[in-house]
Amino acid sequence: MLILTIDSSTKVGSVSLINDEKLIAEELLNLQLNHSPRLMPAVVDVLDKCDYDKDDLDGIAVTVGPGSFTGTRIGVAAAKSLAQSLEVPIVGISTLEVLAAGLKYVSGYICPMIDARRNRVFSALYQGAGAGDEFAAQTTESLLEIDDLLAELKEIEEEIYFVGQIVSEYQEQIEAEIEQPKFIEHSFNLPRAGVVGDLAWSRLTAGQEDELYALKPNYLKRSQAEIEWEAKNN
Repeated sequence: MLILTIDSSTKVGSVSLINDEKLIAEELLNLQLNHSPRLMPAVVDVLDKCDYDKDDLDGIAVTVGPGSFTGTRIGVAAAKSLAQSLEVPIVGISTLEVLAAGLKYVSGYICPMIDARRNRVFSALYQGAGAGDEFAAQTTESLLEIDDLLAELKEIEEEIYFVGQIVSEYQEQIEAEIEQPKFIEHSFNLPRAGVVGDLAWSRLTAGQEDELYALKPNYLKRSQAEIEWEAKNN
């Protein structure tokens, strides 16, 4: 099964090809400047590198957030357009789950964090599979003040692995409040194409595709533009 993955939910995105669980091509995207002009050329590039055409694709996977409003919206729209035109299945994957799944075999808990600005983060808690447990979400995804998140986690006595680019900004506070915090090397703090592909392959081969028109970004909060529009019109 040949799967195209798209991740544009963070500042460093990626487009990749997965063939039978193996990452065969990847192109990283610097999304700090602009998103849309870079995305589709990257899709063409990864296909060309492996001598594939769009018609060879068997499925599409896309991260649906939470994360960058603009990036997530553009990525989901591009993925849906491709899936519709090629008539292939599509699956949307949580950006928080991708971050956590990169560490799925650790013992203890995993806490992925994505910056939501103003001392807030998007987060959830996952159980690692290293001690024979099943890798699984233990909480729903939430938008939380960093103080509130740490208050919820401070009673946990097991190791908690914190993952995400924003973690370094709160490391001192985490170390002061969490009993057994663990921090990881930089490369794991970004959503990784191989992890997106692994999750996508598992779901698509199990027939767990999403309904094309129902698939939407998961913002977890309103955009600043929406808030400003509401303030002006009320």
